[in-house]
Amino acid sequence: MVLEASHYEILGLEANCDLLEVKKAYKDKLLSSHPDKSLNREQRQEIIGTGSKTSIEKIKQAYRVLSDAKSRANYDILLAESYKKHGFHNSGEGLDSYSLDEFKHDEDTAAFCMSCPRCLAPDSFEFTEDMLEENGLENPSGGFLIVVQCSACSLWLTVTFDIAEED
Repeated sequence: MVLEASHYEILGLEANCDLLEVKKAYKDKLLSSHPDKSLNREQRQEIIGTGSKTSIEKIKQAYRVLSDAKSRANYDILLAESYKKHGFHNSGEGLDSYSLDEFKHDEDTAAFCMSCPRCLAPDSFEFTEDMLEENGLENPSGGFLIVVQCSACSLWLTVTFDIAEED
């Protein structure tokens, strides 16, 4: 499955860029992609023959979205969801992070389960309370964590949880 380039990638920007950076990148990208503005004949032929390095329409669309605060905020949400569905959205530590509260809990079996956010296989993340106690690691942010893999695909998750003190 091929993911399309994001508006940030089209303009060569980081997601935390400001409006001035968006405007500058837009101008630079338009100039470098326009056949009449290319430096030499070979570059012009390459741009014309291949449909441009990046189509001018894609550059304009990226600018329209990223230069408007409301459009950009909506786009960022949709982009994050898209990446998440493909298993790429993460907390910056390399793995998606979920709270144990997001899992279904079966009181009879003391098992927790959740459908995979990438492949959507039902209940493909499953573990018991015993597994949490035996394999849980201290989370530097507080509480505990465990790393688990989907039983249907290659996605790994970090699951954060707290242990309730028994009275």
